[in-house]
Amino acid sequence: MSQNNLSRRTFVARLVGGLAACALALTVVACGGTGAAGAAGGNAVSAGQEQQATIEVTVEIDATAGEGEKTTAEVELPEGATAYDALVAAADDVNASDSEYGMYVQGINGLAGGDFGDMSGWMFEVNGEMAEVAASELELEPGDVVTWLYVTEFTE
Repeated sequence: MSQNNLSRRTFVARLVGGLAACALALTVVACGGTGAAGAAGGNAVSAGQEQQATIEVTVEIDATAGEGEKTTAEVELPEGATAYDALVAAADDVNASDSEYGMYVQGINGLAGGDFGDMSGWMFEVNGEMAEVAASELELEPGDVVTWLYVTEFTE
């Protein structure tokens, strides 16, 4: 065997061995291995996930215009939650569909838009002010009050 072929085989063997060692190291780190880097990184991620910040908000659902009830619920949500997330946490049943503007809420707890005429449906406000964006786009702050109102005639 020539010296050139031997050198090439030695190089290939070292290259394959080095790649295998790198693959093993990446696998250990990705699986949360007990090495110093894996332990520190794994514990830091776990601690962050376990202590995710939350907010508390109040959700009012007023269905009295549709011959329903008015209910109030205090809900705890992850930080960054939206008015839609709060509704889903507070209501027994939410019928919604995604639109180009965000989630459109068609019905809450069995009362749907159109049940009391063509101009009936659900609107929402946060802290007493009508929202100008979809519920799925409005991020809540701690202590916010989200009110869902069933109306029989939409007005401006």
